[in-house]
Amino acid sequence: MTNIQSSVTNFIDQDVSIRRGLSRGFINSRALAKYIQHNLGLSCSVDAVISAIRRHEIKEENKVNIKKRYKIIANAKISSRSDMVSVLLKKNMDVRKSIIKLYNKIDFTRGEVLRILEVNQFMKIIIDSTNMKYVHELFPKNDIISTEQKLGEISLIYDEEVEKIPGVFAALTSELGLSSISIRDGVICGSEHIFIIKKDDLMKALETFYKISKWGEKN
Repeated sequence: MTNIQSSVTNFIDQDVSIRRGLSRGFINSRALAKYIQHNLGLSCSVDAVISAIRRHEIKEENKVNIKKRYKIIANAKISSRSDMVSVLLKKNMDVRKSIIKLYNKIDFTRGEVLRILEVNQFMKIIIDSTNMKYVHELFPKNDIISTEQKLGEISLIYDEEVEKIPGVFAALTSELGLSSISIRDGVICGSEHIFIIKKDDLMKALETFYKISKWGEKN
């Protein structure tokens, strides 16, 4: 029974749509049990799976967090932009100096964008396609690892301190995943979340976030 419980728990925890449905009480346990049994290839009875599902109770505290999570998303200011390019760069001093020069060429007063991401091995810049001329001017070809074009950006700015409400960013990424939208890059800074996705997925992503906001309004 322990193995069944563990398998069912892991299955539910990895599926945001199931967790959301269970927290709201509108999932039929028998239908869910059959679904889990089929997907995991369990040899036990459906009743045993139902029992495991019932043991996987979502705590009241977590239910409250789920409601807060979707409510704060519903109140967020959402904006988008398209025609962006990401450039993956080597991480060295010459690249850093070139990024400083590039930063000084961006006209932020006109709404131009420069996102700078840094990890252990690489640096990445995300820029409007119209400003790619500066990238070619400032960065030697041997410092550019790869370039990805036709990207879009979705920004969510929250009224509240989003960092105090656990799981907001995870909820959004999970919903995008359910909509078969690949996140190329993501940024968390203060009360803003930014998602970089394919330009062709922008409308689908906005529709997904719109549905989430409606769920939040109902809560």
